[in-house]
Amino acid sequence: MKSLSFWQVGLICLPLLFASCATTPDKKPGKDKEAASGKDDAKDDKDKDSDKSDSESASSGSSGTFIYSLSNNNLTSFTVNTSKAKSLADDIEGKLKNPTIKDRKDLVALMAAKRLAGEGVVPVFQVAKRLMIVEMKDNIKRSTPEVAMLELALASIQSKQIPMANHWIGKLLQSKNPKTKAAALTAQGMIALLDNRLPEAVAFWNEALKVKSDYEPARLNIGFSALRYGDAKTAKSMLSGMGQDWFVQTGLMQAERLSDNAQEAASLCKSILEKKPNYKPALYSCALNEYQGLGNLAKARLDLEHVAKAGGGPSSIDEKTFLILGKIEKELNMQQQKEGAAKAAAAAAAAKSKAGAPPGAGAPAAPAAVPAK
Repeated sequence: MKSLSFWQVGLICLPLLFASCATTPDKKPGKDKEAASGKDDAKDDKDKDSDKSDSESASSGSSGTFIYSLSNNNLTSFTVNTSKAKSLADDIEGKLKNPTIKDRKDLVALMAAKRLAGEGVVPVFQVAKRLMIVEMKDNIKRSTPEVAMLELALASIQSKQIPMANHWIGKLLQSKNPKTKAAALTAQGMIALLDNRLPEAVAFWNEALKVKSDYEPARLNIGFSALRYGDAKTAKSMLSGMGQDWFVQTGLMQAERLSDNAQEAASLCKSILEKKPNYKPALYSCALNEYQGLGNLAKARLDLEHVAKAGGGPSSIDEKTFLILGKIEKELNMQQQKEGAAKAAAAAAAAKSKAGAPPGAGAPAAPAAVPAK
């Protein structure tokens, strides 16, 4: 995992800060272990089509593709490890004993680092107070910077302080900055989603795209929500054109599988696994594509064995991997039995044909005898 500077945490992560999908309410925010836990409702007697639908849910994390922010989810390429974020927060804080107006960006970076370290809303709010003291010393008319409001809103949501989150979101909705307003609308969608109001959440994310059409967190949320419910067309329209990020490509690959485009899915698999060879959700879906899409049982078995050895990812993937490996073994055995039976039948038919032929059948004819004169 890449080490991020405080500028990257404080500034680059802010545009992604409100990207979110479903998270169960009893999870603690900001921890790597909560990254994704795909919904596992598979049963042994499901057919291949049913397996295909469930497998995509597991790989995309039907219950938790994202947690509270894209940068805190260890199943995305935007991950900031919580322990590194904590170390970064400590480093920045050590340099800000007596902050001045020149340290404004560093204070916002400290808020982001504390949030990403999972410290909760109180420590983030304490840094915000220090920031406001610095701002007001420089100019009494200054208000809380919007980037700081974003951090406060997200930290509030992570701590389940929804009224406080709504307070900051309300202010952000008045912003003249399209990205800030899109972030606020995306945050409203996240709150709706945490309350199991998915249609309302999607409506907020669509509003965010009306404000800023290329706002990636909203597009990701809509794309993966669509993928969760089998809407491959919407998933592809939202995830396409977002660069060569392996996480986005994984979503696109799953959408191609749902559209029965096995060859295109295989092409995306190659690209994803070149970048992230041990990324379990992609490994799993790519193995299923070999099995269900291309009918390549031998390669599917080999790929699923790789999945079983790979670390991380939802536990449901491991469970499904072993179930499907069992199915493939049965199919391979049946295939071998059929091939063996076909060979035996062919050999028996050949032997029978040879035994029933008249003497000399198949031998070249003898030359005709010359009559005696």
